[in-house]
Amino acid sequence: MNFKLRKQLKQESGQTLAAFVCTVLLGTAVLMVAQAQERELEFKPRVYAGAGVGVTRLEPKMPNDSLSVSEDSSTGFHGVIGYDFTSRFAAEVYYADLGSADIAFLGADVGEIDYQVFGLSGIAYLYNSRSGLRAGNTSSMGTREGLSLFGRVGIGGVSADSELDYTVNHRTHLALGLGAEYGFRNGFALRGEYRAFDSDAHYASLSLIKRFGKASQAVVPVAAVAAPKAIVPEAPKASVVPEKPAFTGVPTVYFAFDKSVISDTAANKLDEVVAAVADSDARLVLEGHTDWVATERYNYDLSLRRSENVRRYLESKGIARSRMSVRGFGETRPIASNTTAEGRASNRRVDIRIE
Repeated sequence: MNFKLRKQLKQESGQTLAAFVCTVLLGTAVLMVAQAQERELEFKPRVYAGAGVGVTRLEPKMPNDSLSVSEDSSTGFHGVIGYDFTSRFAAEVYYADLGSADIAFLGADVGEIDYQVFGLSGIAYLYNSRSGLRAGNTSSMGTREGLSLFGRVGIGGVSADSELDYTVNHRTHLALGLGAEYGFRNGFALRGEYRAFDSDAHYASLSLIKRFGKASQAVVPVAAVAAPKAIVPEAPKASVVPEKPAFTGVPTVYFAFDKSVISDTAANKLDEVVAAVADSDARLVLEGHTDWVATERYNYDLSLRRSENVRRYLESKGIARSRMSVRGFGETRPIASNTTAEGRASNRRVDIRIE
């Protein structure tokens, strides 16, 4: 017996188009606001590819009550090729085989319909566990490291295979999705996602992603070193006492991005501080600071670690612990703009206030 099956969308085509247009407009508005803070930052786009497997739920529309879907769950697989345009936005092409739905006539299985979908979609990264809602070329959202949450909207085509007689009423579909992605420093990422292809195909999947090329890195400016002046030897003077360094301002030491270790340059500056206060009763207040990359809580803890490491270094040079106090201000007291690499480097510091 020949059955006339129809794979119909539960939304009318006009409603589908309206939903797609509204989604695109809303997503565009959100991205424009989100990208405003990183316009002055350089971002290194990267190509990526991935593949995965998942479970599906398929609900083809039946033309009468004699026909029904006896088994609507199946397994599927998919592949993607994508491109990270900005720290928040990526686009990718996809292909997915969603498995098959079993069809029954009066309760007896008579065949199945196989689903395949393909298309183009945009992905908006909305939140990152390390950098919060912020984006930028040096943030974890920009490098895709850590756990990120994202949304998807796209449009594509559908095809079906079956020994039964069927009709595909709409060859295009609207793809919507929500997911989470955990990225590693080596460019690999694990992604879990739920996608709906209009209303009759649903896909929950787990996939492995690989990004090619290096992610953007923080640019730490190197301080210019003045050329040494010629030294003219002088006759030795009797009873010359070497002068101790005098500080007219607040001595400051700087740190690399997301680091709290004392660099050689910072150690030299701290040695000068030790020489200046070793024979006095002056107290030292160590105030740690960061740039705005990462969450406020993370930056607060990082600023404390920087201050604490400075205290340990000074203590190792003979400054009593009781003469020093440690504070952390996180990202709340910048001395330069965080929208440039140079400004962020200036904000990664510990100020040493001598009282």
